[in-house]
Formats: sequence, structure tokens, C-alpha cells
Amino acid sequence: MDRKLRRPGFWGGVLLVLLALGLQLALAIPLGIIDVVVEQGLHRPSPQLERQPLIIGFVNIVAIGVPIVLGLRLNRLSFRSAFAFPRPTAFQVASVALTVLGACVLLSEADNVFRSFLRPPQWLQKAMKDLFFTEGKVLSQIFLLVIVAPVTEELLFRGLILRGLLSRYRPAVAALLTSLLFAALHVNPWQFLSAFFLGIVLAWFYLRTGSVLVCVIGHAIANALMLLCSLVSWNIPGLTGTPDYSVTVFQPVWVDISGLVLFVLGLWSFHRATDHDFKIADEPPQTDGQITDSTPPT
Repeated sequence: MDRKLRRPGFWGGVLLVLLALGLQLALAIPLGIIDVVVEQGLHRPSPQLERQPLIIGFVNIVAIGVPIVLGLRLNRLSFRSAFAFPRPTAFQVASVALTVLGACVLLSEADNVFRSFLRPPQWLQKAMKDLFFTEGKVLSQIFLLVIVAPVTEELLFRGLILRGLLSRYRPAVAALLTSLLFAALHVNPWQFLSAFFLGIVLAWFYLRTGSVLVCVIGHAIANALMLLCSLVSWNIPGLTGTPDYSVTVFQPVWVDISGLVLFVLGLWSFHRATDHDFKIADEPPQTDGQITDSTPPT
């Protein structure tokens, strides 16, 4: 498997993200119409289909799957030839988990700070609570957050967009641009910071290993931790339970320090667990026989 791709470039990546967002909107509109018809026409409680994790999971499979297929077509690659999944070692997986755990704790506090300055509107608060924090939807939430989102988003962003940008930019620039597009997919400003920072960490995982599977694992762990924090019975202010967006609650200092220690320890251990001779920046752009377009990247 080539660790770089000829396409997409940055603007090609922008178009793929816009396509994913457009498809999400197009698929959500009929669901909203059904909700209105049930509530206004049939005078029954709205099923709120556009907020059901299981339905959103299938919507995302289509909405993000189409740009993935388009990206493969642009590179004239089959799925099997484009995405190899070398198995990470147990030490690498443990290091990924440690890094992501620390990052999630730090990002939780960063979100608390952000919400203290800019509170989300009421409709967004309700939508987030219905989607992520409603009881009785654990299995469908796991399907959406731990399976569908990590697989589809990592194939698109680290599997295609990052690899396309690596043929045009230095690794650090490619990682930053990919993370910017990754954050843009999440649309609302209250998810932007966390998605952007997590995107940088996931891009670093790929740059160290060349494995999209490692990125999928890291993304799945991050989402699973978010879900777990909403389900556990013990109370850690600002971290666990259903968030109350009407008040600002910060995490205890010991939690923030623990998160920082875990994050640094995870980065160090992952660096130790990966190949020090892996130099993606030195690899030439893809030139295999499957690409016949001789036009230089722009």
C-alpha cells in the first residue's frame, strides 16, 4: 500500500468534506419532514428520527461512504489496494489508549472553558443530549460512535485526505490541514476544538505507523470514553454525567494534571512503540501503473 496518494489536494479535500456535509443534509431533510408530518398531521409525538443514533449511523455510512468511493475513483484504486490494515502491536494499542485517554480529559476541560465564554444555543443543547446522553440507546450509540464514525471518518480523513496532502505538503502541514477539514465536518463551534486537536493526534498516529487501523482504534477509544463518561455512576465534576450547559463546571485540578500526565506518557510510549526508521516524508508520491495522469499536483 502506498502511504501517499496523488489525490486529493487541499481543495479536493474541501470538496469531499462539502460533499459529505451536503449528503448528510440531503438525507436528514426527509427525516425532518416525517417528524413534522407525524407531529403536526397525525398529532402524535415526534419520533425525532434525525436524532436517533441508529438512523444517523446509517446516514453517515452513506454520506461519508460516497466521498470515500469518489476518492478511490480519483486515485483509480480498489478498496483492498488502497487500505491495508497492518495489525498494531499490543504495546502500540496500549500507548494509543493512554494518549487518547489523556487527550480526552484535557479536551473535556477545554470544552468547559469554551462553554463558559460561549454557551451553545438551546436547540443544540437539546440535540446533543438527545443524541449522546439519552438513556436506553446505548447499543445504537455504540454503533454510531464506536463503529460507524471511527471507520468512515478515518478512511476518509487519514486514509484518503491526509495521504493526498502528504504528496504536496510537509507532514506537519498535511496533518494540520487534514485536522482542519476533520473539525469542519463536525460543523458546530462547540466540537471544533476537540475535533481539531484529536485530528492532529490521529494524524500523528498515521505518520508514525502508516496504519489507518491505528487511527480507527484511537478514534473509537476517544468516542467510547465520551460515551462511558455519560454512563458511569461516579461523579467527577465537569467530566462525567450528562453535561448541564446552563452552568459552568470545571474539573478538579487533580483530574487536569492526571490528564496531562497520561497524555505525555502516552505520546512518549507510542513514540517508543513505533518504528524510528519510518520516514513518510522521504517517500516519493505515488507513481504506480494505476495512475496514468501525468499532470503535476497543484
